Amino acid sequence: MERAVTDDEFDRRLEWIRLKSGSDFIAYAQPAGSSRRMGWDRILGGSNVRVRQMMIKPGVGLGGMVMRHGTVYTAHEGENPFMREECPVMLAEKLLSGMAFPVTTGHSTASSGILLLGRRDGRAYAKTETAWIKSALSGRSACEPGKK
Repeated sequence: MERAVTDDEFDRRLEWIRLKSGSDFIAYAQPAGSSRRMGWDRILGGSNVRVRQMMIKPGVGLGGMVMRHGTVYTAHEGENPFMREECPVMLAEKLLSGMAFPVTTGHSTASSGILLLGRRDGRAYAKTETAWIKSALSGRSACEPGKK
């Protein structure tokens, strides 16, 4: 039987991922109740209070692309500046590079959340970083936040 993990434990796990990845910002979104609407529930390293009020729209920004396609998306000002310009979180937080992942729980392939990381110094996320963060997320069921 899996024990429930507290919100504090989940926040510590997010902070560990943020620090290990060299990111300035990390945010986690999960569905609000029974609806498909998602907002940024957990934000660490944020400097703008507006991010907590933002709802993720399918196809808009990094989180929206993950919501629509269910795959990892990255943005970097040198490679695809249009994504940065269309991402409300990246604009509000002044992030120059970002990466977002679908988060699954247990053995399900359906997304139960979205994780977004960002850097303000402009360093792009390497494919190797994508791999280890995705690997860290695959064991995420052990650090599931409290249910809403």
